[in-house]
Amino acid sequence: MESGDAGKPGTLVVELQDSLNRLKWYSPMRLFSQTTMQVWHFVALLDGELRYESPTFAAPYSWGNLPLGKTMTPKEEWAPGMHAALEEIRGEILTDEWLEVGCGAQPWEYRYRKLAEP
Repeated sequence: MESGDAGKPGTLVVELQDSLNRLKWYSPMRLFSQTTMQVWHFVALLDGELRYESPTFAAPYSWGNLPLGKTMTPKEEWAPGMHAALEEIRGEILTDEWLEVGCGAQPWEYRYRKLAEP
């Protein structure tokens, strides 16, 4: 499948996000907290507007050679629930009669469009 629809108006795009990024009270101070887990979720955006949101799942922060505050994107092997969260949001999207039209470089970057009304 092609990813050419990604920037077209009317294209629903699934993305993976750190769930704290959507919170209004998000603070860089969380970088210094004692937590070792990062909370993720999938979102589906239509023209930049949130339309669907998956349940959250946790993955350990990845430190190592990454800049402060940066993490690697999670993988199902060490982020239990990632696959189930993706399948849940995809199920909601398909139930609402969106048609899959492409995907991006990551396995969760699905693109959907609505069929034209008769």
